[in-house]
Amino acid sequence: MTSSIAFGVAYAALIALLGVLFGYPVDPVLIGLAVPATLAFLAGRNAICRKTWGPMWCLGAATALVVLGELAGSGQRIEVGGVLVGTGPQWIGALAAGWPRLLVLVGFCALRRAPEQPSRRKALGLAAVLAAIATACTAFGTALSGGLLVWALVGNVLAFAVAGFLLLRSGLRLPALLLAVGALLAGLDEQLLDVGTPAATHLLLWPAYLVAALLVAALEALARRLFRRRPGIT
Repeated sequence: MTSSIAFGVAYAALIALLGVLFGYPVDPVLIGLAVPATLAFLAGRNAICRKTWGPMWCLGAATALVVLGELAGSGQRIEVGGVLVGTGPQWIGALAAGWPRLLVLVGFCALRRAPEQPSRRKALGLAAVLAAIATACTAFGTALSGGLLVWALVGNVLAFAVAGFLLLRSGLRLPALLLAVGALLAGLDEQLLDVGTPAATHLLLWPAYLVAALLVAALEALARRLFRRRPGIT
């Protein structure tokens, strides 16, 4: 527990330091760090207690993307009445504001198949719960309404449920990662550019993501079968 807390605090300090180095006012950056620091704590706890390093790698990859984005093109930032105002891409601000989708990515990376394969009913139930949470996080902050909102929510619950079931039942990770990474990138695009509605468009295009997830699942299953056969080949 102590090591996990230390990791969460260290991650928050790292992002705060990067924010200062890239010209962000201190107060808005620090206010937005509570949830990313909590995600870092959860990732560290999984790595230390459960020996699951996937969340650490995903969090590190997202952070590296943010740092590279700031290095490639940082904008001007000022604080007006305690609110961050700036021009150009605000990568660290997008990381803090996009925590729901980052939570989906870290959460799916933390999941793994149990030593004993769960029953179909249990796997379906858990996958449905996870899908509802993931869809709520993915739809957070979007401006969809009416029939489009129903289409997006029902479809994304279905897509995440299929990916979650494949992960829990068969241990196939790539479909869930594909959906989570797509949601994170769409959210970052929404926060960075503020042109159009990338996050809403992502939600509406769930059939394409579902088909891509199923194709990736088939490829992962095929690759596993081939690698399992290889040691027996003489």
